[in-house]
Amino acid sequence: MPKKEPTDKILTRAKRAANAGDFQTAVTAFGQVLARFPSNKRALQGMAALRATALPQLQAAAQQAQEERRWPDAEAQLRAACLLAPDQADMGLALAACLMEQRKAPAALAAVQSILKKMPDHPQALNIQGAAQRLMGQGAAAKQSFTAALGDPATDVQSLNNLGISARAEGARTDAAEYYRRAIAADPANPALHLNLSQETTYSADTPHLQQMRDLLASKDRNSPAMAPLHFALFKAFDDLGETDMAFAHLEKANTLAKANLQYDFQKDAIPCALSKVLLKEPMHSAEVATTQRPIFITGLPRTGTTLAEQILARSEGTRPCGELTVVQLAVVRLMREVMDRPQKALTQSDIDDLGAELRSGLAEYGDGAAVLIDKMPLNFRWIGFICAALPEARIVHMSRDPMAVAWSLYRQSFDSAGNGFVYDPSDIARFMALHRDLMTHWRNCYPDRIFDLSYEALVSDPEATTRALAAATGLDWSENWLTPEKASHLVLTASARQIRKPIYRDSNDQWARYDAQLAPMRAALVAAGLI
Repeated sequence: MPKKEPTDKILTRAKRAANAGDFQTAVTAFGQVLARFPSNKRALQGMAALRATALPQLQAAAQQAQEERRWPDAEAQLRAACLLAPDQADMGLALAACLMEQRKAPAALAAVQSILKKMPDHPQALNIQGAAQRLMGQGAAAKQSFTAALGDPATDVQSLNNLGISARAEGARTDAAEYYRRAIAADPANPALHLNLSQETTYSADTPHLQQMRDLLASKDRNSPAMAPLHFALFKAFDDLGETDMAFAHLEKANTLAKANLQYDFQKDAIPCALSKVLLKEPMHSAEVATTQRPIFITGLPRTGTTLAEQILARSEGTRPCGELTVVQLAVVRLMREVMDRPQKALTQSDIDDLGAELRSGLAEYGDGAAVLIDKMPLNFRWIGFICAALPEARIVHMSRDPMAVAWSLYRQSFDSAGNGFVYDPSDIARFMALHRDLMTHWRNCYPDRIFDLSYEALVSDPEATTRALAAATGLDWSENWLTPEKASHLVLTASARQIRKPIYRDSNDQWARYDAQLAPMRAALVAAGLI
């Protein structure tokens, strides 16, 4: 265990940082001393001197980082601000919201609960608490938090929408739709609410919500990026009606607006993948350690069946399905930045061992003591080499599916996460799919015995044989329950929440054929990338 840094050295570093205007480093260092010695006079005086001058600058830096979606930087600034002003609830709420943007649910829950101890009825804090609980699989507690937040006109729309999302995650479609309708009644011009309701509605020509959406679009600038969710919702409605030309027109507009809003840059995806291959051009390994919990990672492109695979594995006793966690991504990206700041830009054995410890600790916060934890973050395919190196006990499942079916399923879906920015343009989809293919080839070469490739087509056409192979690969005991994934009771927060409540079915791969003519550019992009 490394020795603790001497207190005098920390205080000197804090003073120098404060004099240089590096308030985040200064406050963090003073806070480090006070955590060990709460009565340290020099640290207390240093914090007091900084409070008036540093707090506004920390807030401004955090706001800028948030606007630029640099969430780790924003978190660092807000943590420092909270150390300076622990009694300011708005600062704590901003930190909790920032943590939720990174899907750091346990940390967000801790931050917001410190506020609720003093202000138990704070509606915004209750909503953040509920969202964190939901991400941690605590469905009943989340619903209780959202319900407790009701009654404040300023936040009721948010609370009702959150109740709708939770009901959808539980498979309670009728309840979800009712919550969304109540939210829309309070905020009828909110496009995101209409999109949420559309996902729980099967439209006919006389469905009132269809006309409501058309009227809203007519009253707004249909070309505004803010209208992207409404265009996605209208695509869903006209797709239900079989009016494919009208449906695709709305879908194309929705994707164009969503891409413009995100300002997606393919290089932001390509560079980390390239760096991963450079840092792990040869396999590295960490020694096995005694652990009470082992993870299974379900990876691949989004919309390849990762949720179905999770549901199947969740039917095995002793497993804890955790949805899409960011534990691996946050840890690996931090490590890569650290390595690239060194003179010798190479991974060390210590890096890999420390990464393993960090991942085990982070995953355990979601595992609830289960023997097996399931993380189905699809984009973890980018970090498979790091997982293999750092976690010898981990099992890795990689999903594959017909490229045209995947591309269409991506293009037709509005994603909550900015991390899926590639989905809004056929050429970006094809480039990202090629990026995925090439990186997976590298990982299979590095760790040929660690990755189990699971075909979606095989899974739905021959469930028993395929799930038996999956059980062997993941070290779980197969049972007949594996053939009824729709009976799994955990929360499902992905786009597959509706489909996954049905028995295994085979016809989803052909849904794109209804739009064959409109999808000619997508097919051409996939052909050009060598994917079909």
